[in-house]
Amino acid sequence: MSAPAAQSVIEGFWLKNFRGIKYIALGSSFLQSIVDIGQDLSPYELTHLTTFIGPSGSGKRSILDAFAFLADIMSTGLDEALSTRGGFSAVYNRGGTDPMSFGIVYRSCAAPVPLTYVVNIGPQRGSATKGEIVSEGLIYRDAAGSSQQMQTVLFFQNGEKFARFVAPWKNAAVADIEELKRTDSKHLGLVKLGTHDDVLDVPQLKRHLTGFRRSCFTPDNAFGLSPVSFKADKHTRLLAAFKQFKEKHNVELGGILEVIAQRMHGVEKILFEQSDTGRHILRFVLSEYPDPFEACQVSEGTLRLFSHMMMVEDPAPSPLLGVEEPAAYMDLAQIKTFCSFVREHAYEMGGTQFFLTTNSMTLVDYMDPTEVWLLTKTDDKMEVIRAYDELNYRGVDLNTIGPCWYTDYIYRGGDETRFK
Repeated sequence: MSAPAAQSVIEGFWLKNFRGIKYIALGSSFLQSIVDIGQDLSPYELTHLTTFIGPSGSGKRSILDAFAFLADIMSTGLDEALSTRGGFSAVYNRGGTDPMSFGIVYRSCAAPVPLTYVVNIGPQRGSATKGEIVSEGLIYRDAAGSSQQMQTVLFFQNGEKFARFVAPWKNAAVADIEELKRTDSKHLGLVKLGTHDDVLDVPQLKRHLTGFRRSCFTPDNAFGLSPVSFKADKHTRLLAAFKQFKEKHNVELGGILEVIAQRMHGVEKILFEQSDTGRHILRFVLSEYPDPFEACQVSEGTLRLFSHMMMVEDPAPSPLLGVEEPAAYMDLAQIKTFCSFVREHAYEMGGTQFFLTTNSMTLVDYMDPTEVWLLTKTDDKMEVIRAYDELNYRGVDLNTIGPCWYTDYIYRGGDETRFK
């Protein structure tokens, strides 16, 4: 399944020397000649719904960490982004010798061809905790798609900043160039690029990266919405996020809760109320019971599904949303609801791009094989392949695979066990 042409999407990316990832690359095959990452990029563009499955230690969480790291660098600068993660040595791959490398191939609805954004980050001399931006590039390929015909919009090297603007950036504002010259090796030049009529997708790329959100809702946090002091120490992120959501979208909140309740199996109504003492209370009215249940009384799967659906239903949705282990604690009906809900928002509604990480065979079975990427790691070597291609490799007839295609043909099928 492919996204509508009017939506913007990250078509591919590579990561190198970040956390447990020595290198990994998937999606669009463009710009392999620009950065040597040690392996080829699989020549298939990512869709608006991409699911990563693999065993523990295969790099699933690090993929989401990388996009969160880039978002923080763009928002607060490199030093702050590193300090919140324990410093440069905490995020740099222990076996690495080259700089950390992040490459993103992005296609905007405003441009006929994709652009590739590359950032390389190395250690700051004399410091084990600080780093510096070694180089940064923003490159277009020509309309024919040849990697031999490229337009360099932005290029920084080794902290000595310079920008080379070529068509269609020949009319770039002088103020933009001066801003770029004043950018140091702790801040990204991309942030300083303004809006140009000739190239409209740079602001959209910035919004896609800075707007990355990672689902941080956990069942334990939902206990803070109980009217009693049950696990009051967990009164943290979900309550704060819910209050902020209500403040931003108070008018829409009732309708959003109604939509979510209609989609959740066995839930008739969801109530968000305030007690006489000013305490916020979340209640679920279940179809089989006359009295509503507090947040601390419903299943963890119900809370997790509700939390993810709230994040997706935001009237001002994130352009890029990462969800880690969404199927944890969910039953079969809840997993099915989550998958159909996410699919609608990815392809039919707001156009949010989703990166899901999971170990759930059931969740993956609800996905299309073109949307699933299989990860594995042996020693320092990481392997990634699209599930559709793995099925082809195993000689599976894709017209007859059935609804449990992953469970039957990859997890249990054949002698190949590397993606189990």
